[in-house]
Amino acid sequence: MKIFVTGGSGFVGQSIIPILIERGFQVFALARSTTSAEIVKDLGAIPVIDDLTSLSRNTADALRACEYVLHSAAHMDLSYDKALFYKINVQATEDLLRKSIENGIRRFVYISAAPVVPGSPIVNLTEKDAGKQFPKALYPKTKAIAEKAVLKANSKSFKTISLRPPAIWGPNNHHYDDLLENVKNGKWRWIGGGHQILSTIHVKNLASAVLAALSSDEGGQAYFVTDGDRRSVKETFTAILQAEGLDPGEKELPRSVALFFAHVFGGIWKILGLKSRPPVMPLMIRLMGTEFSVSDQKARNELGYQNVIDFQKGIEELKSQHIL
Repeated sequence: MKIFVTGGSGFVGQSIIPILIERGFQVFALARSTTSAEIVKDLGAIPVIDDLTSLSRNTADALRACEYVLHSAAHMDLSYDKALFYKINVQATEDLLRKSIENGIRRFVYISAAPVVPGSPIVNLTEKDAGKQFPKALYPKTKAIAEKAVLKANSKSFKTISLRPPAIWGPNNHHYDDLLENVKNGKWRWIGGGHQILSTIHVKNLASAVLAALSSDEGGQAYFVTDGDRRSVKETFTAILQAEGLDPGEKELPRSVALFFAHVFGGIWKILGLKSRPPVMPLMIRLMGTEFSVSDQKARNELGYQNVIDFQKGIEELKSQHIL
C-alpha cells in the first residue's frame, strides 16, 4: 500500500506517518524544504521535493506510484492574510485533487476541521444538522470551501472522505506555543470562566480515524471525529498545561469583554489591511469562549472509527515527555 501525504513535517503529519508505516503503508511525503525533507525521511517516509502551491512533475510521479492521498497540509495561522489562505487551503487543494484524479489515485482523505460548520454555540452537533453556509473567519471558511471541492470530486473510481477534527492535541504540538507563552507571562485568562464544553481529539485518535477512512468503502462524506467524551475548556487545558509544568491560574475574562475587543482588533486590522495576527480574534472566542461540541457517532457507525487513547493516558504521555 502506497500513500502520498501532504503536511508530513507538521504536527499532524509527524504523528501520523509512523503509524501509517507501522500499518504497512509506504509513505511518500511532500516536502518543500531541505529541513522538511529531512524530517519526513527520519520518520521513514520518502521525501517528494515540491511546493504545494505549484505542484510539479515530482508530485505527479509520486501520485502515479500511489493508491491513496492524505491531504493534511493547511495554512492555520490566525491572521487576516486572505490571499495566502485561499492560495494554500483552496487553490492548492483543488490542484491536488486534479492531479490525484489524473494519476490514478483511488482514495483521497482530507483533514478538514470541525469549525467548517457555521454557528455558535455548537452543541453536540451532528453532520446532518450542521448548517450549509460558510463560516466567516478565513481559516474555517477556506477549509470549508476546500472540503466542498473534495466531496464534490467523489466518484466510483475516486473515493473522497473529509475528516473534521476539533481541537487536536498531543505531544510536540507547536500550535499551542502561544498558549504556553501566555501562561508563562501571566497573560492567560479563562474566557467566560472556561466552563464551556470543547470537543477535542488526540492526534493518535485522529490517526485511527485516518486509517478507518482509508479502509472504508464510503465516499463523498464528511465526518466529525473526536475523543468521544465531553470536557470543559478549563478541564482540558489545565491538564495539558500542568503536564507541561505550568499553572494557568484562575484569572477570568468575561466573554462579552473578550468578544468586544476581538471585534475592535478585527476592525482595525481589516481597515489598515494588516496581515499579521491580532492579539485576539472572534474565531478564538467562538472556539474557546463558547461551547463547541460535536458528535462523531456517524464516523463510528459508518467508518468503524474507534478511540485508541483516552484523555488521561494522553495527559500521562505529555507528562512523560516533559520529564524527559
